[in-house]
Amino acid sequence: MSWRRFSIRSRFRVAGCCSGPLFLLFLLLHSPTVQAQKAVTDGQPQEKQDPQKNLFVSSEDGKFDISGFLSQKYGFMPMPIMITEPAIGYGGGLNLMFLHDSLGQTLEEKSPPSISGVAGGGTENGTLAGLGYHLGFWKEDSIRTVTAAGAANINADFYLKDQAEDINIKTWFLYQEGMFRLQQTDFFLGANYLYADLETKRNNNETLNLDEYYTAEGSLSALGLLLQYDTRDSIFTPSSGMFARATARYFANGFGSKRDFQRYSGKLFSYFSVSSTVNLGFRVEAESVSGDRVPFFSYPFIMLRGIPSMRYQGEHMILAETELRWEFIPRWNLVFFLGAGRVFGDQFQFEEEQGVVEYNDSLGEAESHPAGGMGFRYELARKYGLWAGLDFATSEARDFSFYITVGSAWLAF
Repeated sequence: MSWRRFSIRSRFRVAGCCSGPLFLLFLLLHSPTVQAQKAVTDGQPQEKQDPQKNLFVSSEDGKFDISGFLSQKYGFMPMPIMITEPAIGYGGGLNLMFLHDSLGQTLEEKSPPSISGVAGGGTENGTLAGLGYHLGFWKEDSIRTVTAAGAANINADFYLKDQAEDINIKTWFLYQEGMFRLQQTDFFLGANYLYADLETKRNNNETLNLDEYYTAEGSLSALGLLLQYDTRDSIFTPSSGMFARATARYFANGFGSKRDFQRYSGKLFSYFSVSSTVNLGFRVEAESVSGDRVPFFSYPFIMLRGIPSMRYQGEHMILAETELRWEFIPRWNLVFFLGAGRVFGDQFQFEEEQGVVEYNDSLGEAESHPAGGMGFRYELARKYGLWAGLDFATSEARDFSFYITVGSAWLAF
């Protein structure tokens, strides 16, 4: 069983700095489960890297390419971070990771390299976060593990329909996950455990009758089960194949949680090659929570480029998005994307006399929230299928956002 590329875009839209290969390798780590995929050269033996060759120039076309660097580099690597999530503002940080083997060596061993590290960062609105982690790959990528522990002090906007509230969340957490490949198939079956101790409060106390809704303290702990299927030809920039993942997470007193509720999610990505230079992708995702004591920050939200995180939350969420990539000249892509999402079921709004009021919309009654934009990519490492670039997006609220994206903007975890 061989492997190929990694999924690297962070869920909360953290991107690395624009400093070449270090930028790319940091982003590799910002997925809770680093993914692996199939053969690099369709079964052909891998060429040994000549140390005398230029590590940043392709021997095929003479263009800038970091495949040689990635094939040889291992050990400690400091990675700058840039954050562009609208919900928490612009910021940055540093990730110090230890790559246990070079990517070139692990190609021959048929498994991604295990990675350990510590990372920390902050944003302009006072958000701070740090963690230590280990990503493990065992027995030729038949077993994958993720271990993480960290703390955060987050300031972010949450919404009661159209009313924004600036909320502070202080937390420390522990996370452990294990996945096992089902024989020699493309299926993985796994489980994870999350423990978080947290405290939430409002940063603005002008409206006192919102305090009860936004104030929480204590532990949340959950056991999760997951099933994953992946036939994409590349995890960085797929042109064909499918990715699917279903997760069920159970928060319960028996696991150490002060609140009992459940959270379910599913996603499906499908990719097609329209021509040798045009590729089309489709994405569908759904999330749902159930239980009487769901904390406000655990409700599903629409996650599309152009819409701030947590802007639209509800008991249930569904979204769809399509993306077209056009290689208009060698190594350069133009990217066009468009999507929309709905939240429905139990939701909340603020009324002056009553405070927080619950209401319910069916899927048919719920509003659609569209978002879209365009961007570009450059092929940074042809051997590993690494493409990177910028996306520029907007939404119905005419918010403007930009994202540094490496590989796919769709989160394969």
